[in-house]
Amino acid sequence: MKWHPILAATEPEPGIWVLIDAQDHAYGRVAVVRVDGAVRFRAGFRGELLGYGTTLRGACERVHYAFIRSHGPAPFQGYPDFKARGNASG
Repeated sequence: MKWHPILAATEPEPGIWVLIDAQDHAYGRVAVVRVDGAVRFRAGFRGELLGYGTTLRGACERVHYAFIRSHGPAPFQGYPDFKARGNASG
């Protein structure tokens, strides 16, 4: 199984997920809400609204990417795709 940011989430109450880092600190929050009657997932990072997703998975990814970006000066470029590279040895 491949790791995904949703695995960093705990659900302290129904419909609320808190993303936890390796030191057991909360760094983001996703909540089920209704927007114009449609079910959405509100993504927040350190108290700042990141947006509304249509899936829990996507909302957790959005929060996690904000967390990763917060660790450096440059925008997060995404995870490397090592499978796409050819064999360098020939």
